[in-house]
Amino acid sequence: MKITLKDGSFKEYDKAMSVYEIASDISEGLARMACAGELDGKVVDLRTIVDQDSSLNIVTFNDAAGKAAYRHTTSHVLAQAVKRLYPEAKLAIGPSIDTGFYYDFDLPSLDRAALDALEVEMKKIIKEGADLVRFTLPRAEAIALMQSKNEPYKVELIEDLPVDAELSFYQQGDFVDLCAGPHLMSTKNIKAFKLRILKHLS
Repeated sequence: MKITLKDGSFKEYDKAMSVYEIASDISEGLARMACAGELDGKVVDLRTIVDQDSSLNIVTFNDAAGKAAYRHTTSHVLAQAVKRLYPEAKLAIGPSIDTGFYYDFDLPSLDRAALDALEVEMKKIIKEGADLVRFTLPRAEAIALMQSKNEPYKVELIEDLPVDAELSFYQQGDFVDLCAGPHLMSTKNIKAFKLRILKHLS
């Protein structure tokens, strides 16, 4: 298996390797900094297995794709913290954006003190260091899972997707979310974040 790197050099392996394992083989320092990979032009998790000739670029927080994976993972940590402190909250979507990330929730408005408490809970989750584990489910099972968790907006999202869409989820500890990814390997890889209140524009 021949892996062509961004600078035109290449690595050869006689077995399938994860993107993270390839990054580690290139440089332990690079592996520590890695947030995701660009495999044949598609941004993927570091846990993604490469089993054929491919082009690969390891992305870090210095790259836009690396920032997106970092921020997206942080949004999942926020969602987990919200569900711990506000179990009745309903989840919508939580993407990364150019200036950070956000997550839409159905719950009463939060003030600065509430955000401070969420930041404390997020730091606990990061310290727990749970791995983010990706899995897929058939459509009916995916809907049943989100119904069992009383997440109506997630059910709507699944029902709005094409019937042949791959339905992937990420689990970190006791939290599971419908998500296409990619994400960091673990919550412990998040080093800094800050929540702030945005004023709604009418």
